[in-house]
Amino acid sequence: MGFVKGNHGALYALIDQWLEARGVRARQPDHVQMDKGHGRLERRELWVEPAQDLGIYLAQDYGWAEVRFLGQVRRYRRPLHQEEWESVESVFWIAGGKNLPALPPAQFQEQLRGHWTIENRVFYVRDVTMDEDRLHGRRIGSALSMLRNVALNCLRRLRLPYIPDARR
Repeated sequence: MGFVKGNHGALYALIDQWLEARGVRARQPDHVQMDKGHGRLERRELWVEPAQDLGIYLAQDYGWAEVRFLGQVRRYRRPLHQEEWESVESVFWIAGGKNLPALPPAQFQEQLRGHWTIENRVFYVRDVTMDEDRLHGRRIGSALSMLRNVALNCLRRLRLPYIPDARR
């Protein structure tokens, strides 16, 4: 299972057009989830669609074998004290595997939320906290990446709840 965001260019546009042509977003979401926490309200809408012919195309042109389902997640966020949504974000998702059953939309939502946990714990920390996107040292490869991983693991073993504070 993985996400396709705007920075994926042609693949993002392809999935967007495919979902539009099938009328997926014209219908009501397959699952809606509301959460309140951290001083904000979040609404997540999920659309699920069997990949069918697009799955075959993704296997041929992108090497993504066995794509079985794909869809969209739209997230609305706002602070609790505001009435209007502060931000709206849409991402597409792809799920596959030979043994992936047709899950109820709520279970797809649960699995996608689990994927965001990985995204937030690993990639966000590396990109934002460790400022990896700005540093040109990433071009020297795996040695510098390994040192950053060691530093992050050491900070996490100290059980500090927030990595930027731990760095300070």
